[in-house]
Amino acid sequence: MTRDEITYLASPKGLALLEAVAEVPGDSIAKQMKLRQDYPADRVRAALTLADLRTRARSKFENADAMFFDRDGLEQASGDVIAAHRATRYASFDRVADLCCGVGGDSSALAASSELTSVDISPSRAAMTGANVRANGRNTQVVCADVRHWRPSYEALFIDPSRRESGRRVTNLGDYAPSVADLSWLAPTTAIGIKVAPGISHEALPAGCEAEFISVNGECREAVIWTGALKSHAEVRATLLPGGKSLVRERVESVGCGAVSNYIYEPDRAVIRAHLVEQVATEINAQKLDPDVAYLTSDRLCETPFARAFRVVEPMPFSMKRLQAYVNSHGIGILEIKKRRFPMTPDAVRQKLKLKGSGKMTLILTRVGGEATAVFCQRAVR
Repeated sequence: MTRDEITYLASPKGLALLEAVAEVPGDSIAKQMKLRQDYPADRVRAALTLADLRTRARSKFENADAMFFDRDGLEQASGDVIAAHRATRYASFDRVADLCCGVGGDSSALAASSELTSVDISPSRAAMTGANVRANGRNTQVVCADVRHWRPSYEALFIDPSRRESGRRVTNLGDYAPSVADLSWLAPTTAIGIKVAPGISHEALPAGCEAEFISVNGECREAVIWTGALKSHAEVRATLLPGGKSLVRERVESVGCGAVSNYIYEPDRAVIRAHLVEQVATEINAQKLDPDVAYLTSDRLCETPFARAFRVVEPMPFSMKRLQAYVNSHGIGILEIKKRRFPMTPDAVRQKLKLKGSGKMTLILTRVGGEATAVFCQRAVR
């Protein structure tokens, strides 16, 4: 979406077109045919695209229906829940800069408590940020510039660099543009927060920083590197949103491995990414199923926000024949399949099984003592 399209769609004519998009029945083609009678074809295409993106954005942004997006910007944006959580660290700073601001999700949260400047090299993204911050009832100074050559005065900054298009998972700080492996291009400051992918290598983290791995409803969405005055006492932290529970790394002894017991625990993804599985195991007195598997097992049910518990019903060595016999004899028609360190995908296993009946169960596919194992279980509720 171009800056010109954003300006048009924010104007009275553009708002009328967006209202018409919502009111005209039919699919995209039918809407285009109808709307082109009253509006230019390129404006109609832009409006239809924006309407589709706003629908998708509702899962991330409360005010999505008043905001502007492009496809990549929406995909990369953190959303209200994470942005609001991060912004709490900046509340004590008067002047904050949001570098590589994208569509402005973080700018909207940061502007709630600080005098904010938002910077992006893309004219269209800069325009989106300005519009989206205003849509959330806040203000920011928007600058279209290359952040590597931008030197304003601020007390703290947040940066969301783009991942380089390498076609692979980003694990190193040098895989971002601009590169955050070398922070020398940043103006001098002691308070920096850098958004990175949750798969970032722990070995790649800068010395003396805090790494926070953040999940939303069990899905680890991203990590943040905190430095200087934004860093807490922790070196590594796993934060679970929307509840806000946080687990800080402590020194614990390595836990052993054991056979499947009465309960299996699935640690939250943020806990796994933060390498805090053994810490959770220590807290709930559990063992691992295998040295390289992030499932835990225990003979008793313990309450913890950092792992989901399943009551074991039937463990067995893996074979499709055994699985089929079990689902047949128990009338299982709805099967949730989870896996770790297992070669087959849940969809591939489900396609091979003939599920009939009304029974519900969870199937965990993993390795126990190096052997492929299937565990039928139920979600544990206390």
